[in-house]
Amino acid sequence: MDGLEIVYRLKRLGTCQADIARALGVSASVVGNVIHGRITSFEVASHIAALLGSSVAELWPQRYTFKPRGRSPRRRGDVPTPTDETDMS
Repeated sequence: MDGLEIVYRLKRLGTCQADIARALGVSASVVGNVIHGRITSFEVASHIAALLGSSVAELWPQRYTFKPRGRSPRRRGDVPTPTDETDMS
C-alpha cells in the first residue's frame, strides 16, 4: 500500500499524523516519513498498522519483512574474543 492510501485511511478514521506523533512522543515528520517509506521505525509503523487493523508487513511489505539472521561468528565461537595481554604488575 502506498503512503497516500495510508494517509487517506487514517483520515477516514478521524486521526492524523500529528495525533499519532503525540501518542508516540515523536514528531509529525517522523510519522510522515515512516508512512511514505523514507525511514523505518517499527514502533511507529506498528502503531499505524494497529489503527488501520492491518499488519506492518501488509502496509509496508518491502520494508518490514522478517529476515532471519544467523548467529554472529562471536556467538558461535568461530572468532576468538580479544584478550588483554598487558601485564598490570
